[in-house]
Amino acid sequence: MANIAFSGKKATEQEVEKAVRSILAENWPNAFSVTFWSDDGGRHVQAVVECDDTNVRLDQAFVDKLPLKFMGWRLLILKVPRGHVKVFYS
Repeated sequence: MANIAFSGKKATEQEVEKAVRSILAENWPNAFSVTFWSDDGGRHVQAVVECDDTNVRLDQAFVDKLPLKFMGWRLLILKVPRGHVKVFYS
């Protein structure tokens, strides 16, 4: 079903990365990164955000700014512990 839900026109990787970075810069106080990955559902964009406690739910107002389908792409929010972005995503 992922193919049907996410079919159609997509923005370029550069366009979607710039848009996600802009939203994160304005709304996320900690370190973050934007990456592209592939899994069984196909290629997608990941918003990687550092959290004090990765088990705590993100604020709904923040999550609403990064919907599952963003500019035609499947978007996942990956919560990681503090320090993770600098070590693994720089």
